Amino acid sequence: MKETRSEGSTTLKAMLAIVVIIFIAAVLIMYGLLYLGTQNNTDFILLVGILTAVITAPPIYWLVLSPIRQEYITRLRGEGNNDDLSLMAITDPLTHIMNRRGITVGLLDAMAQAERYRTPLTVAMADIDLLKEINASYGRGGGDRVLKDAAGVMADALRMPDKLGRYGGEEFLIVLPHTSLVQGKKIVERIRSSVSKWDFDVGSKKIRLTISIGVTHYKIGEDLEQLMSHASKALQQAKQGGRNKVVASKDR
Repeated sequence: MKETRSEGSTTLKAMLAIVVIIFIAAVLIMYGLLYLGTQNNTDFILLVGILTAVITAPPIYWLVLSPIRQEYITRLRGEGNNDDLSLMAITDPLTHIMNRRGITVGLLDAMAQAERYRTPLTVAMADIDLLKEINASYGRGGGDRVLKDAAGVMADALRMPDKLGRYGGEEFLIVLPHTSLVQGKKIVERIRSSVSKWDFDVGSKKIRLTISIGVTHYKIGEDLEQLMSHASKALQQAKQGGRNKVVASKDR
């Protein structure tokens, strides 16, 4: 790192030296030509301007315009864009919703807001029923299509402030800010119903599938692990109760 900084400093000094030399040379040429001019000083001034432009144009392009052009090309190609890289880091490449890291950060932020303003927060964990059987019957490609389409159906059923992320293989985490448990249960029930009515394309045919959802609410003072534990237990109860249902956490 020190070496790189040293090289950068040397390059900058070299650039400044070149600029100073060009400036001095241009001034000397101008005064020399004006001193030698005896009949028509206007013509000599014009000549000085042309010579100065010819001398300074290449260094100016190299020092100023070339880096700007390179930066423009880099942005067009999407290289080195910190915003794009940050977005990629929290986005699931298959479903194009938030990945585990992204949705966890979103949940932590929602918890902090609920803690600060004493507003309700509901969290739900959804799981696609029998995804292993779908993979076995239609291949991994069919299962991937199901995951992608299911994420789209769930996202369409949510409101603007709500958040959705792929938490695990076939698990999705739903964050519902400013939402009580009663309200949240109605929302995730709508999600469950929408998924169960959707025709999923698995390549060779279209199929129907279901999801199970466990829902809970945030209690002031609890940490992320405690909250996720309640959501996970509620999901397991939905699975064990026959799947394709919504179960609210009962130990709250």
